Amino acid sequence: MPKPALRPFLRLFLLLAALTPAAHAAPGELVMLAPLDQTMPIVRFQNGALAGGIIKDLGDALAQRLGRRAVYISVDVPSVTPALAGGRADAMCYVLPFWIDGDYDWSTPLLPDNEMVVGLVDAPPLRSLKDLKDKPIGTVAGYRYPRVERVLGKRFARTDSASMELNVQRMVEGKAQYTMVGETTLLYQQRIHPGLKVRPELVFSSFKAQCAFSRKSQVPFAEANRVIDAMLKDGSIDQILARYR
Repeated sequence: MPKPALRPFLRLFLLLAALTPAAHAAPGELVMLAPLDQTMPIVRFQNGALAGGIIKDLGDALAQRLGRRAVYISVDVPSVTPALAGGRADAMCYVLPFWIDGDYDWSTPLLPDNEMVVGLVDAPPLRSLKDLKDKPIGTVAGYRYPRVERVLGKRFARTDSASMELNVQRMVEGKAQYTMVGETTLLYQQRIHPGLKVRPELVFSSFKAQCAFSRKSQVPFAEANRVIDAMLKDGSIDQILARYR
């Protein structure tokens, strides 16, 4: 079930914290951003703090190999660029260059996923993205869907929610027939909710997400990327992903 929305004062606190100028990571730390718009298996929050998920497992493993201590800052979408470009955080993982603004050092692609449209089991089947013209589609606030935007233009009828998990829930409640979701998130939702009555419709983007490293980070990017390459080669990334399949 979706987690309750953060209290307004807590969201304000997190936003102000991300925007407030701050020193770089303390010596021996690897500070990573945890996006509040993501859900399991990418992230799991408890009282607004990152408590589990792929990003935490990856960050913990990366920090350990770098000989550092992993620290996580929870941020909403508008706070990502100020925190990362400004150097308050060293890195953010599970992201692509066109998803966020700013100039960063980009790691080797490491986290495979698909962006897809899913529908209710009784919704009309889709032959292509063009079939979605003027149809309400569950989307995540602040997310960019460039391919869908190119195909649908002004007939892209977004219905934004705070996360993919909430979009799936809204669809099941009958508030939309279709929603856009990452395959990793969908498979996890189907695993924990075996009776989920949704049907995969279209895969419109396949990608391998990366880690974006701040140009103001005190963590040498070349060293961090070498560690990521090593984790890919020795199967550590696959082991992390396997925990959530």
